[in-house]
Amino acid sequence: MPLPAPWLQHRLRWAALAAGVVVLALLATLAFHVNALLQPQRFTSLLESDLAAAGVKLELNAPARPQLFPRPGVRLQGFSLANAGAATPILEASGATIVVPWRALLHGDVAIERVEIEAPRIDLGELKDLLARLPDHRGPPRLPTILAGIHLSQGTLTNAGRPLLFEVSLDTGELVPGHPFALHATARTANGTLLRGSLDTVPSVPHAGTIDFAPTRIALNRQGGLALRLEGAGHWRGGEDFALELRGSLRHVAARASPAAAASPAASGSSGTPAAATLDQVVLSVKPARRRVRLAITLQISGADVHADFQLQPTEFGSWWQRLLAASPAQPPGPLPIHGHASVQHLELGEFRATGLSIDADADLAPAPAASVAPAAAASTAH
Repeated sequence: MPLPAPWLQHRLRWAALAAGVVVLALLATLAFHVNALLQPQRFTSLLESDLAAAGVKLELNAPARPQLFPRPGVRLQGFSLANAGAATPILEASGATIVVPWRALLHGDVAIERVEIEAPRIDLGELKDLLARLPDHRGPPRLPTILAGIHLSQGTLTNAGRPLLFEVSLDTGELVPGHPFALHATARTANGTLLRGSLDTVPSVPHAGTIDFAPTRIALNRQGGLALRLEGAGHWRGGEDFALELRGSLRHVAARASPAAAASPAASGSSGTPAAATLDQVVLSVKPARRRVRLAITLQISGADVHADFQLQPTEFGSWWQRLLAASPAQPPGPLPIHGHASVQHLELGEFRATGLSIDADADLAPAPAASVAPAAAASTAH
C-alpha cells in the first residue's frame, strides 16, 4: 500500500535536513583541518622573521586567516612591505591569497600553487634600495625555483611615491629548470595608453657551472603601433657572468609625408587611414663581466630612418651619477659609461619624436668650446 503524500514529504524533508547536517559537519571538519594544517599565524610569524633578516618590515592590517573556497589557502587582508626606517613601502596591497593545491591537504603537506596579489602599489626606488643591500652572489649559478604562479592585478608602479604606470597586471608560470617559463604583463600610462610585454624562455638544468636560457623571446607592444620582437639565447655562470644575444625587429610609425605630398590628390584620398609603419632591425647583446671589464650591453638599430650603435655599462651608471653630483672643475665625474653614435632622420616612440637627430658619445670626446657653433646641416630637433 503506498505511503500517504504528506508522510512521504515529511520523510523527504528529514532526509534533506540530515544530508545538510552531514555536509555542514564535513565542511566544519575540513575547515578545522585546513586551519590546523596551514596555521596562518605561524605562517605570518615565519614570514615576518625571514623578511626582518633582509631588513624588510611586514605590516598586516588584520591577522591572516585560512581560506577553503574557491581554493584552499592563506588570506592576507591588507599588508605592506617596507625597508626598515623607510616612509614609503616597497609594496602595499589591499589583499593577497597564497593558494595551496587540494592534493597538499589530502597528503598532509603544504605546497604553494599560486600567489595572487590584489591592487599592489610597487615603488621602484624602494625596490632598488632593497636590491642594493642584497649580498653579491659568487660561485656557480643558482636559479630560484618558483613552483607557484604569481598573479598581480590592478597595480600601480611608482618611483619615490610618484605614479608611473597604472592598471598593472602580471602573470607568471612556474620557474623550474628544464621547464618553459612565461611572464606576461600589461599596464597603462597616465594618458591611458596600453602597454603589453611578455618573456618566454626555458632555463636549463645547471651543467658545468652554467644555466642556459634557450630559446629566449621578448615582446613589447605599445598602443598605437609600436612593437618590439626579439629572439635568441643566453647563458649564466653566476654573478655578472651573464651573456645574451637577441635579434629581432622594431616596428614604429614611419616618417610622415611632406606637406606638398600630403596636399596631393593621392594623399588626400588616403586621409583617415592609419599612419604607415616602418620595420627596423635590432640586435641586443649582453657581454659578461670578466676580471676588470664590467657587464656591457650593446644595442644596434638599422632601418630606413634610424641607424644606431651604442654600448653601455649599466652597473656603472650609479657610481657615475654619484661622481657627477660631487663633481667640481678640479674633479670631473669622468666619462659617461656609454659610447656610440646614432643618426635619426625620423623616429616616433610614443610621446617621443625625433627628427634630424645626430648623437655621438665617446669617452675621449671633450666639451665643445663655448664659441663654437654647429653648422646648419647638423641641426636637429627632438620632441
